[in-house]
Amino acid sequence: MFFDIAKRIYVSPTAQVTDGTFEFASRWQMTAPQLRAKVSGTSAPFAPYYLPTSPVFDDKGVRLTAVDAGAGTAADFRAAHVRGKLAVVRYDFGNDAELAKAAADAGAKALMLVVPEGFFPWTRWQPEGDRLALPIMRAGSTEGTDLLKRAGKRTTTVEFSGTVKSPYLYDVMQVSQQRVPEKLVYTVSERNSAVVKAAYTRTGASAWGSEQRFGWRPYQEFAWNQYTRDVPVGQQRTEYVTAGDTLWSHTVHHDTVMDRDLALGVGMQDAARTYRPGQHAAEKWFAGPVRPSIPHGVTGWPGSVRNGDTLSLHIPEFTDSQSGHWSFAEASSLGGGVGTGAAVSAVGDPSDVAHAEVYRDGRLVAQSDTGAWGGFEVPAGKAGYRLDLTTARTSADWQFGTGTRTSWTFTSDTAATATLLPLLQVDYSAPVDLRNAVGPRRSHTLGLNVRMPDGLAAPRGVTLKVEASYDDGRTWHTAHTARTARHGGTRFTAAVERPSGVRGDAYVSLRVTAVDAAGNTVRQTVDRAYLHRGPSSGQ
Repeated sequence: MFFDIAKRIYVSPTAQVTDGTFEFASRWQMTAPQLRAKVSGTSAPFAPYYLPTSPVFDDKGVRLTAVDAGAGTAADFRAAHVRGKLAVVRYDFGNDAELAKAAADAGAKALMLVVPEGFFPWTRWQPEGDRLALPIMRAGSTEGTDLLKRAGKRTTTVEFSGTVKSPYLYDVMQVSQQRVPEKLVYTVSERNSAVVKAAYTRTGASAWGSEQRFGWRPYQEFAWNQYTRDVPVGQQRTEYVTAGDTLWSHTVHHDTVMDRDLALGVGMQDAARTYRPGQHAAEKWFAGPVRPSIPHGVTGWPGSVRNGDTLSLHIPEFTDSQSGHWSFAEASSLGGGVGTGAAVSAVGDPSDVAHAEVYRDGRLVAQSDTGAWGGFEVPAGKAGYRLDLTTARTSADWQFGTGTRTSWTFTSDTAATATLLPLLQVDYSAPVDLRNAVGPRRSHTLGLNVRMPDGLAAPRGVTLKVEASYDDGRTWHTAHTARTARHGGTRFTAAVERPSGVRGDAYVSLRVTAVDAAGNTVRQTVDRAYLHRGPSSGQ
């Protein structure tokens, strides 16, 4: 269920189905309650809702004395002596911003709007946008009227609790086979669920992103009622996901998107998968360096091949440090260029850049402003090729991997059947936190793995050079690299050291060059791959 008003569903039980197969399933998405209220002197349920741009109470909660503030005029607030209290107003769907300001000017701590009879109080809180002057909520007519009556007779307090930054999430697919039971109770446990530690890296100014874990039963082609969810970034969340034969695929966008009533169509995604009961898994989203690469271990990924004299390239513009994550360039919601994914991002963000060029023996033969995705016609015969892919993404909410330049060289000949191209790939493992930063020690160790795309043998005789820049590429310093034993000679570590003249926080740009024994090469530059904190920097 998507809307937080969906507390329960009703379904008629059936007899056991004996002819053919039958299944009843329901999909649930649950986090910690955003807002709960308990009125003194009563145990009756009370469920107010934050207005979309309301400030929120501290997670520790607050207890406020409720007072009747009439229709919410300035005179009403003065007469009710609302200073330091919860002002309860009979709501007529007026100007919420003006009401909030008037209540704040009178010294109220929060404002409760009681909707008229026949109207439901539900609203959907959202993390972005200019905030109202104080916490402001809507309450239903019945419970709100009861609160006003109590407040008129005796001192009445309301204790608020809840959090908009839930430390947990339940992604549940309840399944009943061959019948709808008389009594349907689904208890989430490690016997029917996986526990996923999901870490959402903060990529810039925004403290919130968007995500959805889409779920399908084996017979389904579409994921129903699974629209966009807000998620706080820069923190980890424990997520309980139904195990078994339900197929799941997670998509995460680095900031919030415009329309939460649609399925999330932009952002980093992973391959569809199932989970084992009791399985413990980990996800880390947007950990740098974020750069173009061909994902590893994704079943059904279209290969980058030569078929005849067409290079069919399938290289996403953005992958992070977790194997199997990928995303495409996005188009601005206000117009502009279109990247590979032809997706729309948040309002006002400029369009991403994704430009590819193919050179044959040093001569430009094909290019594209939608990245290295699709068919590129090349002349017949054997020749040396260079594929250049340039990306850029710049906004206040994207401050890492702001520009990349990747060049692959390889030899290719006319192919009678689809033949994989030997495009060397570099995977990275940087010791970054959830702000995409390494600690203040002068040096840190960067892990690197050089590989071929899935389907090709591992490269042999690999040599690697790693360079780092702390001044956005004006000067480069070669890092000491060492080959890691027992990994076929493709895994390396590099000691990246802050130059002596760099004192405070500084972005680290990387330039990596790899060559194998067959002469295939890759040279990849990532601008502002991650942050290196200064010795006195706070976390």
